[in-house]
Amino acid sequence: MATHTAPLTDSFYKTLLDSLFDAVFVVDAEGIITYWNKSCERITGYPAEEMIGNNYLETPFARLDDEQTQKPGGIAIAMEQGLPGTWKGYVRRKNGQRIPVESHISPLSDETGALIGAAEVLRDISAHVALEQAHQQVLAMSRKDQLTGLLNRGAINDVLKTEIERCRRYHQSLSVVMIDIDHFKHINDRHGHEAGDRVLAKLGAIFLHNLRQPDVVGRWGGEEFLIIAPGSRDEQAAELAQRLRRYINAVAPPDVPETISASFGVTQFQAYQSLDQLLYVADMAMYQAKNTGRDRVVIAYADDYSPPDAA
Repeated sequence: MATHTAPLTDSFYKTLLDSLFDAVFVVDAEGIITYWNKSCERITGYPAEEMIGNNYLETPFARLDDEQTQKPGGIAIAMEQGLPGTWKGYVRRKNGQRIPVESHISPLSDETGALIGAAEVLRDISAHVALEQAHQQVLAMSRKDQLTGLLNRGAINDVLKTEIERCRRYHQSLSVVMIDIDHFKHINDRHGHEAGDRVLAKLGAIFLHNLRQPDVVGRWGGEEFLIIAPGSRDEQAAELAQRLRRYINAVAPPDVPETISASFGVTQFQAYQSLDQLLYVADMAMYQAKNTGRDRVVIAYADDYSPPDAA
């Protein structure tokens, strides 16, 4: 027995499009909005009666930047080129809120192939963006020392590996500065561990706000810090260390009335060194600074020490 299917009507397609979770709107060849589904109303806050019949470029919905300027956007490009396209960005809701969206645009043609308009499908990706931002925040936190806000040992070690490879590839200079707070055990014993934490946080802030743009600093562990100075020779890194040493002397953290000082070990990377060998020489320079009176900067040269085996 044959079955007869009723022809699909425009009303059926409208009901179908209105039931979609994604926002869908259609423009004609002149950019006039001819259809605006229910999800478009939900996502943008603009009802269909305010949008249909208007050129999409002349609607507030299309004006996304602070200057409220009109931009051709993806629909004009898709219709001009006759090709579908995608983009990610933001749309501004009627209440002024900006929401992240993913868009898919398709030019529309009639039976003869003549362009008659375009359809755009918008998907609200706020949840995805929020999840991605949360992931990035967790990742950033996992690379930060919680007390000082500086990179932790693992993160600064990764930066040093990258800079060593860059130095070898482009034959650039690279220096490191190893820093140890003088008499830190005495500070903890006399004033308490909370006061010691404030000293660490204060010195972390001094280092962070007084470096060149390419320099990177991290907490190496305990009361030790490491500065990576790309593009710097040892003399330049030593000048930086001297400046930081004076800043430390000049700023007394709360609850620690005596002058705080630190010992600095500086060395310049040599192409034949491994990461461990470079750090070994910086460490030796820092201990030499401690053994010769503290509160000073010492430069050590790779050839002056018998380094450990390369890692």
